[in-house]
Amino acid sequence: MSSFSNPSLSQVDLWIISRLKKEIAVPLTIMSLEYAEEKKINQKSARKILEKRLKALIEQGIVEKLKTYPVTYRLKRLPINSLLPSSKNLRLNGSFDLSLNNHNSQTLEKSANPKQKFQELRKAGLRIITLANKYRQKALLTTQYKTSIYPGTREHEDIAFLYQENIKEWNKSVMVFESDEEEFMLTRVSTRFNDKKRVFMKVVKDSKALESAFKKYKNAIMITLTVPHIFPLTVPLKENGKVIGIIPLQDSIITQLKALMMAWIRKNWKGRDIKTFTAYEYHGDYVLHIHILVFGIPYLIDWKRKYGSKKEDALSYYSKSYNIPLPPSLRERLKTGELSVKDKETISKYIFTGLLDRWLIRVLTRFGSLLKMNLLDAYLDYKVKERLQGPINHIFRIKGGSKNGKWKGRPPKDAIIQYSSGAAYRKVISPKQYVLKYVLKMAYSIAQGLPIEKEEQGKVYGYWLFGKRFNSYSPSLLPKKDKVVRVPYWHFVGVFPELDIPDFIVDNILLDFT
Repeated sequence: MSSFSNPSLSQVDLWIISRLKKEIAVPLTIMSLEYAEEKKINQKSARKILEKRLKALIEQGIVEKLKTYPVTYRLKRLPINSLLPSSKNLRLNGSFDLSLNNHNSQTLEKSANPKQKFQELRKAGLRIITLANKYRQKALLTTQYKTSIYPGTREHEDIAFLYQENIKEWNKSVMVFESDEEEFMLTRVSTRFNDKKRVFMKVVKDSKALESAFKKYKNAIMITLTVPHIFPLTVPLKENGKVIGIIPLQDSIITQLKALMMAWIRKNWKGRDIKTFTAYEYHGDYVLHIHILVFGIPYLIDWKRKYGSKKEDALSYYSKSYNIPLPPSLRERLKTGELSVKDKETISKYIFTGLLDRWLIRVLTRFGSLLKMNLLDAYLDYKVKERLQGPINHIFRIKGGSKNGKWKGRPPKDAIIQYSSGAAYRKVISPKQYVLKYVLKMAYSIAQGLPIEKEEQGKVYGYWLFGKRFNSYSPSLLPKKDKVVRVPYWHFVGVFPELDIPDFIVDNILLDFT
């Protein structure tokens, strides 16, 4: 029997939900037989009872009838009362305890001091989500140990439902701040997911940073990084039987891969003024990939620099020192030095993929040891199966300066839009538009009040689910402003339903911006 209660659900409803939770889909004949045996009634009566309640659950959007024979049903989403904790705490960041709903997750290595454990894991490069509101808590729980979540699955339906419920609560809630004089200020709850002004200001700020960078630097490259979709989206971190945090593992892996890559680039281009802009993007299955714009360098590898004790050119040094496999034709031209610019770019791609492979192995070894998971073996097996040299990556050159951010050479495939109305033609999206495409999608969706297409939902919900910003960049890319001295005055109290603000606050409101 289900462990949750809901006054709007009957005992039959709870039985149906509990039964459907055990499998992807269950035929009505099987449910009728099991219900009849359990309640000691005949199967015909059991079927009538179940059919009546299944119809009601379908109307509520909880159960879905499949177009199959025999008649089969599946659980579309859990009722909200079962999805949300019983706590009525409406603060943006609540305690992270999912233990009552988390019976199948493994317990990680325990420690007497959780904070010390967090520090150890974070120092190793693992990100830990320790604060999440009640909606994100439940949504994160659905992602544990899953490598991806596709639209149409129950997990996605639950995440989509919780996202919408969270937006509804934000829209009918207020944030309360208290002054040193014990007076209160009220404002609407404003987030990048429900406030069109806030998200548009984000677009403007990011656009200014990119425009500033393209004007200042004549050269830039864009590197797209992804890792194999074989690692869990999240891993729960438990202490004394309670979930005290969630580790977004894919996020942590790709972030560490980027850090090692940037350290290598800065070392190779020592003395250069290098700045970066990173766009974080999710695929429709909630899997993260990143686009890194590196300003101040024309190529990935400095071909003019000499490496090693023998002072070899970069391509020869790396291909030999790291045993990077090259096609015979390229290896022969590398020996003779008869390399075209295209040859150099191709060889540097091989070298870079080989280096990414080494860095990823280092990251997986460290994370696997800490989490007691076989991450490295899974990756090595995947490489053999898919015949890969290393993580998938793409490199594109960009012209800055007077060109103000244009692709140099071939752009990414998805930056080219084909049109066909009367006469066929195409449009190439600029680098700036390319890295801002998801935050723009979010902005227009909020502004127009339009729902996000189902296939695109994971690309947007991922930011909310994993608490990930749209992008990050070197602060110096923004135009300088005069420093404003801010005096701490207002202190955050919490978030409350608009119609349920405590009396002690209502009686002492000084400013109301709702």
